[in-house]
Amino acid sequence: MLSWMDGCKYFLLILVRIIFRIGLLCSVFFVYSLQLIALVSQKKILASRLLAFASRLVLRALGVQVVVCGQAGEYLSKSSQSRIYLYNHQNPLDLFLIQGYLQIPSLTTAGLHLGLVFPWFSLSASNAGHVLMNHRDSLSRRSAVHRASDVVRKYGGIVIAPNGSLKTSIFQRVSASALILARKHQSLIIPCFFSYSNLEIPEKYFYHPLVILAKRLPAPLAKIECRIGLSADLDCPADFRDREGFRRAVQAYYREQQESD
Repeated sequence: MLSWMDGCKYFLLILVRIIFRIGLLCSVFFVYSLQLIALVSQKKILASRLLAFASRLVLRALGVQVVVCGQAGEYLSKSSQSRIYLYNHQNPLDLFLIQGYLQIPSLTTAGLHLGLVFPWFSLSASNAGHVLMNHRDSLSRRSAVHRASDVVRKYGGIVIAPNGSLKTSIFQRVSASALILARKHQSLIIPCFFSYSNLEIPEKYFYHPLVILAKRLPAPLAKIECRIGLSADLDCPADFRDREGFRRAVQAYYREQQESD
């Protein structure tokens, strides 16, 4: 059992942690506000950079350390061939890693819920190249693929979660969107594996950012690791029309990564 003194020390530790993280959150909203001002002033590149900085601050404020093995943005800028990055979307905080650290546009549904915390989030994310969609709306999904094609053409790449939704495992569903885009633009398909430590978020809170924020304030440090693979790591079928072969290749890759993690 904890002694009275140990209990006081533990309480003070939690209190200091909460106060420190609230201070970082204030910085997040300050930087995000500057980003909105830059966006309204038509300084779109500056706004995008500020959004990336705010995204990194969000993760720090929530006590999440990030480790990225490989430099996706660097590879993208140095390559003449476009790239479609895949990742196993399992956590509501994934977009902050993508925006803050990878700094590559993504196909995302985050606009459905992050707007509750960040005003005009969809506008800010769109400025950074992200393609926002409603995964429950078939028309929105089809439109998103067309807009994603424009993003690949403009930025040279995009990040896509083949499972499409937090509530659907990549072992249950693999969308053909990445394959369609790769065929159209003759892109490389690069797999990324996200792994998490001390960052369990119950499914019922996936789309409730304010609840996640409140629960993370006193929580111990967590970590997200992103391992960027090579196109050769994914045993994709030679025929880009082979959607079933693509599904098997993607699931085999992530099963292997999960087992070795």
